[in-house]
Amino acid sequence: MGATKRQKGSLNGSGTRVTLLEWFVHSTSALMFAPERRPLEIAVPITLLVSLLIWGTVAGCAHREYFPGTTIVRSDENRKIIETVEKYRQRLLTRNTVGLLALASQKYFEDSGTPRSDDDYGYDGLKKVLEVRLQRVKSLRYEIEYRNIRVTGDQAEVEVFLDGSFELAAAEAGDRYRRVNDYHRFLLERESDEWKFLAGM
Repeated sequence: MGATKRQKGSLNGSGTRVTLLEWFVHSTSALMFAPERRPLEIAVPITLLVSLLIWGTVAGCAHREYFPGTTIVRSDENRKIIETVEKYRQRLLTRNTVGLLALASQKYFEDSGTPRSDDDYGYDGLKKVLEVRLQRVKSLRYEIEYRNIRVTGDQAEVEVFLDGSFELAAAEAGDRYRRVNDYHRFLLERESDEWKFLAGM
């Protein structure tokens, strides 16, 4: 009779071996009535399952593509964001004020990071800043190294490293030649099928 009870632990009513899922659901009774070699029989499919999961994860990572020279995942969304920032860079190099304003959202706002509020500005202020500053520039070099892109809803944060230099057209107080080597953050927002700058220009 003892042998018959152990057989009932590994067979269902129709004489078919209990599936792995049924063994998990009825784990308590299965452990009570399973023969001594039962754990070995269950360990094989569990090991196989874990191996398949690991293989799937590795395979998924192996097929993930990145933009050249970055750790940013290649996707249509990230591509559009980078293309928008590249338009900004190209228009800045050609000092195209009208083209730069076309990339800015009407909700653009720049917080200068000081306790004063008179040096903060919005879209209208951006136009004045671009016109004044770009008129003073004689030559300009501006490179952008993309570090990371975080998209949350309809907004995107683009972390970059700026490497640039420029020459002022007229001699002013201080050095005529300036360099820019620093980390920077652009904030963009999706408007229809386009991305517009909210801050960082």
